[in-house]
Amino acid sequence: MKKIVLLALMVLPLIAGAQTKIKETAVPRSVLMALEKTYDSYKVRTWYQAPGQYIAELVIDGQNGRSYFTAGGDWQYSTFPVKVEECPTMMNTYFVNNYPGYRIKGIEYVEEMNGDNYYRMIIIKKGIAENDCEMVFDTRGKLMKSNAPDPEAVKRDYYTHNNPDADDEKVSKKTGTESSRDRRRPTPKVDEPQVEQFAPSAKIAEQFDKAYGKRVKYGPEWVLRDDEYAVAYFSNAQKVEMEAVYSIASELPIMTGKTLDKDRYNSSIKKYIEEKFNGERYKIEKMVVYEYNSKYRDPVDNKKPKPYTYVVVSQKVRGLGNKLKYTRMEFDAGGNFTGLLAQPLDKNDIQ
Repeated sequence: MKKIVLLALMVLPLIAGAQTKIKETAVPRSVLMALEKTYDSYKVRTWYQAPGQYIAELVIDGQNGRSYFTAGGDWQYSTFPVKVEECPTMMNTYFVNNYPGYRIKGIEYVEEMNGDNYYRMIIIKKGIAENDCEMVFDTRGKLMKSNAPDPEAVKRDYYTHNNPDADDEKVSKKTGTESSRDRRRPTPKVDEPQVEQFAPSAKIAEQFDKAYGKRVKYGPEWVLRDDEYAVAYFSNAQKVEMEAVYSIASELPIMTGKTLDKDRYNSSIKKYIEEKFNGERYKIEKMVVYEYNSKYRDPVDNKKPKPYTYVVVSQKVRGLGNKLKYTRMEFDAGGNFTGLLAQPLDKNDIQ
């Protein structure tokens, strides 16, 4: 068996195609023999049948994966879900630097019959009804192919969307002349109308008042997050900054976020950050613990998700004065790193 070193279950698994669960007795002998020839040691959990394929959901050396075989018994490839932190740094850096406004839907390590091994990352633009995009990286983390949008266009659109009032430079640094856009722009009015703020539905506002009204000292300020969630930012009588997150579609509460004081930072998370930023100057800007509503259930497995922690770390960029760059990370209930975020949660998050 070829050595596989970067295999682990992903929090957000890749979506499988149309498959039917079958018993091992229904699997052709040629497929079973092909599996035995491919791997020396394994344990099959479940067999599936898809058009022209047989799929074995198995465990190899304690690592979960799937092997795909043709109906004639030829091994095609195997996939193993992996965590972000187990991937090459070059690969993660490419995503973070080039796809703001996107999230990682899943990553898998692929072994093909021809000996090619690579990483397949599925990303999706945050929002409703967006399409998946695929990027393939070699084992060092170098991008080999992608059907994702052009990174420069993504960054340009993201900046424009999050900086609607940003003006072009009025004077060219090279020529000292006014730009053509500025020549066309009419003289701004002094009494410009106020931009309408986001407001939740009456049902969401009513639920918030019922749940938190008596505890609110400052706020709430409502913001729209990813076009899917209504988020109330507020502080309680103890001046603890909090968030209440509601689904716009169902108008039901999803979770509550609580910003921790520095003396209450999770020790496991602090240790992880210290190791990752070893020798570098950094600052933990905030650590927020999110806990799901008691009645909320994950739409996939119908279980209540466990709490998780969101952390923002800042660093000064050399040569750019006090300008900061931010690293956004998420950790599970045990303080284990689960993933990077390429962008702020919403306009109220640290920019």
